[in-house]
Amino acid sequence: MSTRLSWTFTPRLSFQLYAQPFLAAGDYSRFKELHQPRAWAWDVYGEEAGTIDEVGGGYRIDPDAAGPAAAFTLGEPDFNIRSLRGNAVLRWEYRPGSTLYVVWQQRRFGSESSGESRFAHDTDALLNLRPENVFAVKLSYWWGR
Repeated sequence: MSTRLSWTFTPRLSFQLYAQPFLAAGDYSRFKELHQPRAWAWDVYGEEAGTIDEVGGGYRIDPDAAGPAAAFTLGEPDFNIRSLRGNAVLRWEYRPGSTLYVVWQQRRFGSESSGESRFAHDTDALLNLRPENVFAVKLSYWWGR
């Protein structure tokens, strides 16, 4: 969801504001593998095939339990991502062809591995992240007759 606002105070003075918040969560369960090629059939680990156990920070999967296939581990795939990008621009044309821009940009980004989607909690966590701010000033002057 992006938001853009523009205010024109006079033909020579304007203000633009842009904000792009982003919240995403992924909660994975019922790990599985394709049963056979070119078919939409799956074997779910721990139910139809093999075993699955939670281990520190991930999962240990043995695809055929006591069979010859080697066991493997997966890292924790659950995630929460929070991001906010925004900028504000004040534009002043102080004389014809000559303009002053004052710009403020802010970025916030954070992630964790809970996988739970809770809008109020994620919004609070996003607003409590440490922002990265950039301020810029640009001045142009027209040399002409």
